[in-house]
Amino acid sequence: MQLNNTPTHLLKNHDMQINNEQYQLVSQYCKKSGKYFYDVEIELTDHMVNFIEDRMTDSAEFNGLFEQVKTQFNKATIHQIIQEKTAAIERSIKQKLKTELLKYLSVPKIALSFLLITAVIWLDQNKDIEKIAGSFIHLINLLNITYAFGKGKAANENIRDKKKHLLSMKIIRSYHLIFILPTIFYLLISLGIIFEITNGNQLINQLALYLLPAVILFNLAWQQVYINAQLKIRQLYPFAFA
Repeated sequence: MQLNNTPTHLLKNHDMQINNEQYQLVSQYCKKSGKYFYDVEIELTDHMVNFIEDRMTDSAEFNGLFEQVKTQFNKATIHQIIQEKTAAIERSIKQKLKTELLKYLSVPKIALSFLLITAVIWLDQNKDIEKIAGSFIHLINLLNITYAFGKGKAANENIRDKKKHLLSMKIIRSYHLIFILPTIFYLLISLGIIFEITNGNQLINQLALYLLPAVILFNLAWQQVYINAQLKIRQLYPFAFA
């Protein structure tokens, strides 16, 4: 699957290839067929271009094949292709996010997180850290938020400069919102402990403290994956940004 706006016909070894002017004609036809995400539109255009190039033996045949495209690719066919391309992009993006996330979560980092969890549990069981637990969680969480905002400048630039709707960015943004939830949860937990308004939830507070190293690891991993994904999208679809 081609996930960028470099025409597929420029990357494949066809006997005949359409030129850029002809590619733009196909692209304009796709745009008129309906409103789609920009990356899905690119996929639809490449699909039609491949249809033409697979049948073209001479450049003079383009006009006839283009008319054949208009006839053969009716609304129902285009709708089916759009569904297939949308599903393919979603699978590709999700698989890439999963691969990058697992790549970041190396064995040493996971081992270190477990050691920190063990240390926090031992301190909680053997030392009186209840009074400082809230402040500790709050401090670590604020540092985590500060790091995320600092590292996220490149991603924010993408969001600000985006001039075309991209399915890939929508998928990444939905995952980003999910990974933000633990940060909000820990912020509420820490404030609750500091201001003594969650005395009835001691078990939740303990679990939050114990799992904090693991949550930080996953948060740092996602920040790296999220930023890299945003930069990659900008490289793949430069014309989608100002």
